[in-house]
Amino acid sequence: MSAVDFEQWAVPPLTLNLNGHTYVVQPPDVERAKKILAAAVRGEVNLGIVLGPVPDEIQAILDDIGPDEHPALGNVWQQMTADGLPTLTKDRMAYYAVFYWARGKEYADNLAAVLWTPREPGSAGGGGAAPKGSSRPKTGRRTAWANQTKKAGTRTIGQSRKR
Repeated sequence: MSAVDFEQWAVPPLTLNLNGHTYVVQPPDVERAKKILAAAVRGEVNLGIVLGPVPDEIQAILDDIGPDEHPALGNVWQQMTADGLPTLTKDRMAYYAVFYWARGKEYADNLAAVLWTPREPGSAGGGGAAPKGSSRPKTGRRTAWANQTKKAGTRTIGQSRKR
C-alpha cells in the first residue's frame, strides 16, 4: 500500500504575533467553521459590504455561540486573556481571524488596514483614506451577492459568482 504525504495541502494554522507573544490558532473544525462563517456574514452586513439583514438561519447559529466562546480563535482567546491583552485588542484579533478563516488572508489584511490603521484627523472620507498600497475590500457581487427576492421575509446570501 502506498502513502501520500498530504502536508503541503493541509490548511496551516493562523499565527498571530503581539508583544513578544505568539498565538497559534488551529484551523477550524466543521462546528467552529459554521460559527465562523455565520460571524463573517454578520460582520459583512454590519460593515455594509453585503446587504442585510442577517438571515434567520444565520442568526440562529450566532445565538448558539456561548458568551465565552470565540470560534475564530479557539482556545487562544483564553491564552490572550491570561497574557493580559486588552479586550479591544482581543476583539480585533478575533474579527481578523473570522475573516481570515472565512475569506482568506488578503481579505482579512485589507479589512484590518481599512478598519484599524491610524489616520490623520480631518483626512478624506471621514476616517481617512485607506493606507497606501492597500484597498478596501471589494463590495457587491465580487465578494458576495444578496438575492433581492424576498423569501419568507429574509434575503438569501450566497457565495461569490464568477463573471
